[in-house]
Amino acid sequence: MRAMLEQALNDKRLILHYQPIVSSTGEIMSVEALIRLQHPEQGLLSPAVFFSALDHPRLARPVGRFVLETALRQGAIWQEAGLPLRISVNISTRHLLDARFLDDLREAMAKYPDMPPNQLEIEITESAPLSDMAGARMQLRICNQLGVHVALDDFGTGNASLTYLQQLHAQSIKIDQGFVRDIINDPKDLAIVAAVITASRMLGIKVIAEGVETAEHATLLTKMGCSHLQGYFFSRPLSPEAIPAWVTRFRPTPRSEDALPPMDVLSPILEGHILRVQMFLRALRHQNPFPAHTLEADAEDFCHLGRWLRGEGLFNFGQSPDFAGIVTRHERIHQLAREAKSFLDEEDDEAALYQGHLLELENRLLVAELLAMTRKLP
Repeated sequence: MRAMLEQALNDKRLILHYQPIVSSTGEIMSVEALIRLQHPEQGLLSPAVFFSALDHPRLARPVGRFVLETALRQGAIWQEAGLPLRISVNISTRHLLDARFLDDLREAMAKYPDMPPNQLEIEITESAPLSDMAGARMQLRICNQLGVHVALDDFGTGNASLTYLQQLHAQSIKIDQGFVRDIINDPKDLAIVAAVITASRMLGIKVIAEGVETAEHATLLTKMGCSHLQGYFFSRPLSPEAIPAWVTRFRPTPRSEDALPPMDVLSPILEGHILRVQMFLRALRHQNPFPAHTLEADAEDFCHLGRWLRGEGLFNFGQSPDFAGIVTRHERIHQLAREAKSFLDEEDDEAALYQGHLLELENRLLVAELLAMTRKLP
């Protein structure tokens, strides 16, 4: 892989594609530059094929310089065309810690003065360990002094996430797609993403969710307070020539007016629950699969809301006269779901949809009772 990457670099067969990053308000603020290799026989190769070679001692710096110069040149072209996009570039930890990195950065910036420094963002992956935390901290602080932004990429995948967050001067955190992809069905992933969003907002750091693949992902993440979204739901990585046309065509998803107050502990859980109920009702109409932790005999204990009711909900509100009734109504919703699915399996769609209607009514009462109970908390 090293030889293939080195040959491609020498032959000028490395290119950058760009994936849009969209704000929760629907604005296209930035793109991420993603390296590609044009192979003479295999066509366009993604970095997954040659990832291990990117941090090789002989290649980390040359590849990093190529990425910086190519991205800044493209950014200057877009600036001149009236398209002021911030460009995020991935820099290997080896290149970051190289004594020549800052010279490489300054040299690339000097070549393209039409690209403002604050429109460049350096992404440092958390999945690759930093051998010199103090050195990295100093390098990134100087990047900030030059006006360049810093992002922590693949956040949550390494062994030192909180250390990186605490010690490195970052303006953005990118939540790894491995946590984002299954937040609708996995309560643990939902909890991790909510925690990162909460910490980021408290620290005044922009948070970007990677791997947003569906409208449901985008809706839930936005309601949870995630400020920026990236993934195939919006766009695959595009050639630089395709970006202006995509920006012109892009239309943001209309925002819901009934979002819950952001960033309390219950809010993302309840938003996830509401979304899962909506998905279940669509599943009864054969429009999408049934969400997980819905139909099993003990699903009410292991779904998003059930875990909260058994844990923090019980701890904080167990003495409330309303709590037991809320738990019972939640159990009733799952029972209605099982009955609806049973009718569907018997090909009695009419009865299944009627049970779904009852479920929807019960859920509206549940949400109203939950919100009323939690607002009584002194």
